[in-house]
Amino acid sequence: MSPASAVLTVSGVLFGFLFAAFWWSLNREIAFKAEERHLKLGHLLLLGTLGLLGYFGIIVPLGLLAAEQQALRMPYRGVVLALIGIYGYTLTEFGHYSVFQRAKYRTPLEWAFFSLTLLAMAGVVLDWMVRQ
Repeated sequence: MSPASAVLTVSGVLFGFLFAAFWWSLNREIAFKAEERHLKLGHLLLLGTLGLLGYFGIIVPLGLLAAEQQALRMPYRGVVLALIGIYGYTLTEFGHYSVFQRAKYRTPLEWAFFSLTLLAMAGVVLDWMVRQ
């Protein structure tokens, strides 16, 4: 198994888990009245992570494989379009159910974990930049 294939396998499984998390989040939000729904910081992390994983974990490795094997060019293009569609679908569903409303409240722990997550992600990126 090539490194790109291994990355694709892991990323595909993680993408499935994130998509399941999206459904869980959406299902939770639509249990509230439309005026009580709001965009949580966790939703932002979920949407951002779906985008990052889709690009770096699926599109880039599949693109490398497609560059090596001409027969993968059309499947690669199809997967790229499908990932754009899936991401757009999540945004559309959140929009349809009025989840993109200003937050009604934010808890201190929500802010803390959101901030720590972004700091950890930024720290990892900075570490990679320094090590190059």
